[in-house]
Amino acid sequence: MRVDRVLGVGGVLLAIPVAVASWGFGVGSPKSPGAGFWPLLIALSMAGMGIPLILHPGDAASSAAAPRSRWDRLAIALGTLVFYLAALEPLGYLLTTTILLLAQLRWVESRSWRGSAWIAVLAALLSLVLFRTLLKIPLPLGILPLPRGW
Repeated sequence: MRVDRVLGVGGVLLAIPVAVASWGFGVGSPKSPGAGFWPLLIALSMAGMGIPLILHPGDAASSAAAPRSRWDRLAIALGTLVFYLAALEPLGYLLTTTILLLAQLRWVESRSWRGSAWIAVLAALLSLVLFRTLLKIPLPLGILPLPRGW
């Protein structure tokens, strides 16, 4: 069995108990989400990413322009997540998220520098606006001179 197919099956099998548990917490509605709303969305995303790996293993890997070791990509992905955890409070959400996305898009996904930079900056800004203004979740501002009341 191919590694892609094993990972797909693992993702789907892990998504099932997460979905069941999140449903038990109470999903609520999009306007008034319950404690299980986001875990359910994550479980559905996991299953949604696992199913294509089960049905069509190797399609994504064969289309890559420059083949790299999966272990290299995994090490980069884990390293950037460790950096993110360590740097979030001192550097702030916007800068840390931009660096994380830039590194992941450039070195894990092998995208161009320009495309990676645009996507990283826009995604970090959009998520900051979403969390701070719409969801009213305070995020660390860090070293960037952003308005404090924002």
